[in-house]
Amino acid sequence: MEEWLVVDACDGTVPARTVTGTAAAGSVHVPHRDPRRMGLAIGEGQEGAPLRWGCRGSGALTVDRFRDEDRVPVAVSPSGERLLTVTHHQGTLSVLRVDDGSVETELHADLLPAHAAVAADNDDAQVFFDYEGGFVDENRAVVGTVESDEEFGDGRHWLVDLAASQVTGQIVYPFPVTGLPHALGDGTWFTTSPHDDAVHVWARDE
Repeated sequence: MEEWLVVDACDGTVPARTVTGTAAAGSVHVPHRDPRRMGLAIGEGQEGAPLRWGCRGSGALTVDRFRDEDRVPVAVSPSGERLLTVTHHQGTLSVLRVDDGSVETELHADLLPAHAAVAADNDDAQVFFDYEGGFVDENRAVVGTVESDEEFGDGRHWLVDLAASQVTGQIVYPFPVTGLPHALGDGTWFTTSPHDDAVHVWARDE
């Protein structure tokens, strides 16, 4: 029986806990600007990726399952009102309302162009979103298709206009960038060098 715990950082006690109803191979916390609220990305291997959204109010830890859909929470918007998610099969990027889990925006990876190195007769190559990215600001996100691109060459990053529900375009960097984009919410995002010995912070050239 798996549980989600609230741990007091001062003395190590557990003031609240709840059963998740999952069989996790791994999990990652997704923080909210309100420290009483937290997302939990749970990976169950090929079985699914149940999303859990927790809130600790008057002592107890309550959890919203958002209709038990298999969505991986990626990031919370700067306002704290919206949640960026990727479906378990990585085909759909969605923005949910944190309060009730309702879907504001959905984008499908099959609308993105194939990698430039994919042969014209290759019908098996599929583009799909990475489980990483975030809000550049309240209405824009940066996401990657690095995992699906790696067989063919350098991974690609994309800027998404959430208000228009469309991909603005592929991000073009002044030098090769590897790995995944990490949004900072203030109009910028960063990438790391191949050996993790340098951080590069980026902003859109308006």
